[in-house]
Amino acid sequence: MHPAAVTMTEHEPADKGVGAGAATLGTLVSSLDSSVIELLDSPDGLGVEIRSMTLLETGDIEDPETIGAIADVYLPVGISVDVLITWLQAFEGHQRRPKLMLVKNARPEVALRNAAKKSRIALAAVHPKASSGHIYSLIQKLLTQSTYRSRSAESSAATGDSDLFALSETVAELTGGLVTIDDNALHILAYSAGHEGEDDLRQRSILGREWPSAYTQWLDEQGTFEHLRRSDLVVDVPAEPKIGAAQRLAVSIRRPDQRADTTSDAQQQHLGTIWVQSTDKPLADDSDEVLRGAAAVASRILIRTLDASSRESTQVQRLFGAMGGGIDVTSLADSLSLSIEGPAALVGFSTGDQTPADLQRLTNSLRLHASAFRRDAVTTHIVDRVYVLFPHAEEDALIGEWAVDTVRHLETRSQVVARAAVAVMIPRLYGVPEARREVDRVLDVPGDKPSRVTTLAASRTAVLLGEILDLVGSHDRLRDPRVDRLLSYDDKNSSDMQFTLATYLAAFGDVKKAAALLNVHTNTLRYRVRRAEQIMGISLDESDTRLLTELQLALLARGPAEPERLSPDA
Repeated sequence: MHPAAVTMTEHEPADKGVGAGAATLGTLVSSLDSSVIELLDSPDGLGVEIRSMTLLETGDIEDPETIGAIADVYLPVGISVDVLITWLQAFEGHQRRPKLMLVKNARPEVALRNAAKKSRIALAAVHPKASSGHIYSLIQKLLTQSTYRSRSAESSAATGDSDLFALSETVAELTGGLVTIDDNALHILAYSAGHEGEDDLRQRSILGREWPSAYTQWLDEQGTFEHLRRSDLVVDVPAEPKIGAAQRLAVSIRRPDQRADTTSDAQQQHLGTIWVQSTDKPLADDSDEVLRGAAAVASRILIRTLDASSRESTQVQRLFGAMGGGIDVTSLADSLSLSIEGPAALVGFSTGDQTPADLQRLTNSLRLHASAFRRDAVTTHIVDRVYVLFPHAEEDALIGEWAVDTVRHLETRSQVVARAAVAVMIPRLYGVPEARREVDRVLDVPGDKPSRVTTLAASRTAVLLGEILDLVGSHDRLRDPRVDRLLSYDDKNSSDMQFTLATYLAAFGDVKKAAALLNVHTNTLRYRVRRAEQIMGISLDESDTRLLTELQLALLARGPAEPERLSPDA
């Protein structure tokens, strides 16, 4: 991409008037490689606060209710330039407008740039080969790091540690090379600013968010990965012109096991790697020493991030009542930066059988979708369900509409058939565990209704009947042994008297209707019903007997019991 050429009407400092925890347009752009994102125009300067980001899809533009920005940064996906221009023009003179648009191949689009400028919206060009998912996650990570730095300034001052992007710049300056930091799955976490000497491999790895497979295969054959997993010594990786790779130095980022001898490499967990690419000038003589020190700093940063993420996940689970025991809601809400005062809303999603990986992807997708709707949304999954809490939800009708849109979105974009249940509004966050139990009561009912989004009030009959059947099923003494005789008869004679009788009772004894459903003659149905009465020793002329028999047969028709949802690890 071209060197950065930014048009601004105001040249204010990047941090002027910025609230705690907020990034600015200037700090955001300076943290990104200019080969990936190039800022073209910024009518309001570089000091604009940036706090949130969302994807912009065709459905969002077509919805007349979406005028008025819900996020600061927008990344269009699958939208033509002409449609995007029209959308931007609608924001001219509007107070709630986006602060930054990230558009692929935006540089030559003069009409697009003019529309953004007239609406006073900053515009940046994204490399055409850059993954939208990578750009989204990268900026979200930068915004999260900005918030994290503001909350842990005292800790950072004490330890001298900053973030991985700042560390990348420091290492680049001290070694004279180009730095990339990845995790133990080879996903790119941070990198130093671009340079005219960067090789094709580095550009592709940043654009694709991970190292190209040809290079990782070559490194594996060279034994590089084995060395990094087992040792904290710096390794010299030679150039490989065939795949566009210059010479590099690499060092493992390791987490020592505090319970063991930390001098033993076997007792240290490999967290990731720092790579330094050489350019047209040789690397500094003390690069090995710099890298070893950087690995120690990176280890502390990653450990803090991983531990903080784990602690936050546990706190969210406790807020939803998933850990059992007492809950200090005030402390939990404070640690999660939530107000305990409502009204709040809770939505639960069920998708049937999901692998752990699929469930995690679904959770991530719903977290993104919910955060675009309400920036303070809290999302988690417990066992096989995903729950979204909206701490401030003044209008429950909007929450219901969002749930309907989300279920439709999951089906059209991910081919996931989901059901959703919306709990009653919660006056304060103390009611979250009870609201989750209410949602579970609704989702425990088989989803055989046309609407896949409902509430306890709308599903009360099915919910109460299901809970009655659960109660009957959990006590053997409430099971009618006469039904067992009917099942035994079916097993011995390969018949289906159970289903015939259940259909007859569900049709309220209407022989003609039940016969049509079973596709048999009415006389045949009458004979089977009389035969079932004989086998069980009952008379269906008695209303109590009909009620009891229908309940017992409904219990048999149910699937296996739902899993216990107390603990997320259950």
